[in-house]
Amino acid sequence: MNILKTKKLYFSYCLEDILASDHLKGIAFPMVSLCDLPLSEFGAGKWAYGNYALGFSRKWGVEKGFNPVCYCLRDSEFFTNQIDNLGKAFDSGNVELIEKAIYPFSYMKFVEGPLLKKRYVNYRFYDEKEIRLVPTIEGIGDYPYFLDDINYEKYKNNNNGSSVLGTYGVPFEYTDLKYVIVESEQNRIEVQRFFQRQNVDFSHIVILTKSQILEDIVGDNHNEELPEIKIGYSKISDLAKKVGSEYFDKLKM
Repeated sequence: MNILKTKKLYFSYCLEDILASDHLKGIAFPMVSLCDLPLSEFGAGKWAYGNYALGFSRKWGVEKGFNPVCYCLRDSEFFTNQIDNLGKAFDSGNVELIEKAIYPFSYMKFVEGPLLKKRYVNYRFYDEKEIRLVPTIEGIGDYPYFLDDINYEKYKNNNNGSSVLGTYGVPFEYTDLKYVIVESEQNRIEVQRFFQRQNVDFSHIVILTKSQILEDIVGDNHNEELPEIKIGYSKISDLAKKVGSEYFDKLKM
């Protein structure tokens, strides 16, 4: 609701492990991160970041400069070459070359890896089809275009746990919105009332609940498990009859 009120997606530092090592947890780049996914791909496994979402037109994303993430395999030749280029830049001692060698990593992500804050030991980031908008090397205002892990934690501690870069962000208009996805029917009513108070035409915005997407668009939660049955039969045919009779008895109740 705050995003809808401010009509802005704020830049925030995101700690990425693309350059992690034994002595470095990662590099934090400022970014606005979105997923380029159609509603039909929002299955049960695509809600790792919450039960709410805003859907923008692709035209808006292109005009604002968003670009797809380059997904890398850890041992791929491409990624190894990028690391070599960065090493040569550091060896040169030229700050400008080092900055230019680091910047491409702001648009890179491993195909899969841990997502511990969401309790995933191994999460397939590749399935998100992430697109990002990262500021240029010059940064935004007085904010540097990257922070190491130590300075990233200091930044958050100095900002009450927030990694947002002040008021800097990507603005949008309600005409840029295509979908609003909410958790419950009550949420849908809240969003509708919000738009009504703004006195704007929101007839082009489709407001859906999570259950509508899973049931009517994806069809991802129609399956119902059979009740657990203690097996005491030696013949498969007898077992099939038992399963069928108990299941249909349940339907009659």
